[in-house]
This record gives sequence, structure tokens and C-alpha cells, in this order.
Amino acid sequence: MVNLLSAFKVKPDANGSLPPKETVNSRIIALALFGASAAMLFGYDLGFIGGVVTLPAFKSDFHLNTKSAAAQTAFSSNVVSVFQAGAVGGAMVSSFIANRLGRRISLFINLVIYIIGAAFMTGASGSAGEASTMIVPVYVAECSPPHIRGRLVGMYEVGVQFGTMIGFWIPYGILKTQTGTPQWRIPFAVQLIPSGACLIALFFLRETPRFIAKQSGESKALHTLAYFRGLPEDHDYVHRELDEIMEQVEIEKAMIGDMGRFATIKKSFGRRNLRRLLSGMLVMIFFQMAGTNAVNYYSPVIFQSLGLSSSSASLFATGVYGVIRFVATLIAMSLFTDRFGRKPMIVTGGSIMAICMWIVGALSKTSPAKIGAGMSGPQLGSIILIYIWAVAFCFSYAGIPWIFCSEIFPLDIRTFCMAICTSTHWAFNLMLAKTTPYMIQNLGGYGIYFVFAACTTVGAIWEFFYMPETRGKTLEEIEAAFGNEIPNDGLVLTKGAEGKMEEVVHVEQTLA
Repeated sequence: MVNLLSAFKVKPDANGSLPPKETVNSRIIALALFGASAAMLFGYDLGFIGGVVTLPAFKSDFHLNTKSAAAQTAFSSNVVSVFQAGAVGGAMVSSFIANRLGRRISLFINLVIYIIGAAFMTGASGSAGEASTMIVPVYVAECSPPHIRGRLVGMYEVGVQFGTMIGFWIPYGILKTQTGTPQWRIPFAVQLIPSGACLIALFFLRETPRFIAKQSGESKALHTLAYFRGLPEDHDYVHRELDEIMEQVEIEKAMIGDMGRFATIKKSFGRRNLRRLLSGMLVMIFFQMAGTNAVNYYSPVIFQSLGLSSSSASLFATGVYGVIRFVATLIAMSLFTDRFGRKPMIVTGGSIMAICMWIVGALSKTSPAKIGAGMSGPQLGSIILIYIWAVAFCFSYAGIPWIFCSEIFPLDIRTFCMAICTSTHWAFNLMLAKTTPYMIQNLGGYGIYFVFAACTTVGAIWEFFYMPETRGKTLEEIEAAFGNEIPNDGLVLTKGAEGKMEEVVHVEQTLA
């Protein structure tokens, strides 16, 4: 725990002031570890399913060995994509539960569903485990001190990559040690271990201060905020942060007071929030279209297409790919996210990813792999570039989209907007899971790399010109980063004699 605390040591915030050292404490580290553990569920699902469908026992039990190549491609596409199908709608349902009952209760419900689904070894776990990708970053962000929020939320992606790495290696280990039906049943059963641990951990965690402020008022929010900050309730730092939270809560209440029913939907798609919503959705689209999850799901097939013809060699290369991703993500999220900011990392990393994919596509076009011909120089170079591409991903799209989307939305619509972004993420994930085998089969072995390269290039250009920086800002300050200098459309609020927010004037905005 001491080593972990030193990794999150206190540094000056965006305004140059030094937060109290107590804000980095064991409770905050436990929160980050919970987020990472919950993310392992998602990561493991990403990693293991693509390897499982290549195992001999799986092919035998589902009679794939007797089917045509086209039928095998369709079956593989269906099995992998079913894990994502439930997540699209599951994220939206979870957002309503999170807003009504709280982030913690919503996570609890998702974990229970996940465990039931994993126990029956069906795609039912997809709607719960992947739906939690919307709730966990919001939960961690709303509990985190601003100066280390990026690293804390970034630990979610570290958990994803750790789960993915384990998911990559298990099919390889199973191939070497097991035969028959257990060869594919064991990887499914492993899902029960991290999900059970997370369910137990939830009993020891508290609701977020921001949700409590919205639902139960200032006094209870003060108690919870002081708990997470490791400071007494009368500390100036706690009261300054609480003042910002309560001000935003009151502003949001004033804004939706006259909106009536469907206020959340109206505000989410309203003029003031539309840029934020579109920014979050576009970041998630570029995340998926960079191709990382397509490579995750079908990495054994992709490595086979690059010259590693045997199942053992392709699964081993996939395992190495997982280790590289995990180590790179751990370094990026713990050391760089709150040092260099969201925008520089995603633009630089995305640009490197695009260059790698353009080159891999060109090598695959000019020097295609031939069955039985062994590994050539261009194929070896392509595999090395895939590994470099993976490192660049870990310093950009691996964590930045989740951090960015968990930061940019107002409290009252945060989970709903996060659910829209997450559903967008999973919709494109589902599309890629379904189409990647066909792209590998029909685009000549090189076209898929050009598709990912083109999408990543466009993404880097958009992020450079239009993505605002959010590093080190409080969740309430980020409003101004999107050009909303008057956060309540002209309704100016101030503190009254009793410390409560009061409406004092309504300013009519005019544009010259």
C-alpha cells in the first residue's frame, strides 16, 4: 500500500496550489483498486473469447471441424459479438438505476447479473460486465481528488489490460494442459473469481459525495467527502470542494426546474451540452475504429495471417501482446496521465497508431504471408509494429476516452450522458466484433489495416483541433472548457446569509 501511495503522491493542481497530503490515502487507493478489479471483468471478456474459439476442444464440441471456412467465420463472429450485444442496452438501463439508486447500488446489481450469467456460461454476462464500463469510471471520478483523478480513473484501464492479458494467456495454458470439454469450459468459469471479489468489496465502499449531495443534501455529502479525503469535516480544503459541488448541484436544480418531465433527456441533447455529448461519442467511436478491440478479439487469427500458422505460436504471440499492453498501460496511467494531460496523449498516441497501421497494411499488401513458407522479414516487421501500435494505444485510447467522458458532463446528467457514450462504444464494438472476421477474409489480408489506419488518422486530426483539455480541473470547472462561461444560461446564483444558494438576478445574454 505504501508503494501505491507513493505512486499517487500529491502534486500541485491546475492552479498551482498544493492539496493536503492526506487527500492521497488508503481509502482512495482502495477505490482505485476496486475500479481496476471491476475492469478486469471487462478485460477478461475481451481477451479470452477470441482464443477459446480457436481451441481444438471447442471446435470439436461445436462441430466446427466439419463446417466450411465461411460457416466457421460466421460462427466465430456470432460467438464473439454476443458478448457485446447486451452491453449496448445494458449501459442505458444502468444509467437510470445509477441516477435513481446510486452508483454503488447499480454496480451491485450489475455484478449479481454478471455472476449469474458467468455461472451459466452464456452471453448474459455481456449486458452486466460491459454495462459496468459506464458506471465504474463515473463512480471513481466522483470520489477522486481533482489532482489525481486521471490516475485513479486510469487504473480502470490498467484493470482492463490486466484482465485482457490473463484472458490471452489462459487459452494458451489450457491448450498445453487440458483436453476435452474442460479446455473451453474452464476459461468461462474463471469469470466468477474477479466478479465475486468485486461483489464482496462493494459492501465496504461508500456512495459518491456528489450523488449524496444531490440526493441527501450538504451535511451528508460533507461527511462522505471528508471520509474520502482523509481530512476532518471542518478542514478548509473539504469545504472549498464541497462548496463547488453544492453550487453545481443548485445550478443544475435551477436549470431543470422548469423543464418538466424528461428533463435529463432535454438537457443532455440541449444546446449547452450537445458539444460535450458529441465529443464524448466521437472519442469512443475513434477508440473503437482504431481497431484495438478487433485485434483483441481475433488476435490469434490476425497473428496467423501474419505468418504464425500454428495455434500454439499464435496464442503465444497473443499472450506476449497482452503483457506488452498491460505493462504499457500501467506506466501510462500511473505516471503520465496527470502529467501531460488528456489531449497531448491521445493525439500523439493516435498518430503513432495510424503510422503503424499504414505500414503494416503496406507490408501485408506487398509481402503477404504464405502457408508453410515460414516467417519472413516483412511478417516479423508487421508483428513488431503491432506491438508498437499496442504501446501507443496504451498511452492514448486505452484510458483517455474513459477519463475524458467521466469528467466532462454535469452531475445531474452525467450517468445518462456517460451511458450514451458507453452505448456508442459498445455499438461500434459490436459492429467490429461482427465484421472483423469478414474483413480479414475478404479484404485481401491487408485492407483491414488500412481501414483502422484511416480512422485513427481522422481521429487524431479531430482531437487536435476540437478536443478540450480537462487535466487537473474540478468536475465543476470543466464547464468553462466547453465555452460555457455562464453555466446556468444566465441564472446567476450566490450564497445567502445562511450559506444556501439563492437566485439573485437573471441575466439576458445577447450576442453581438
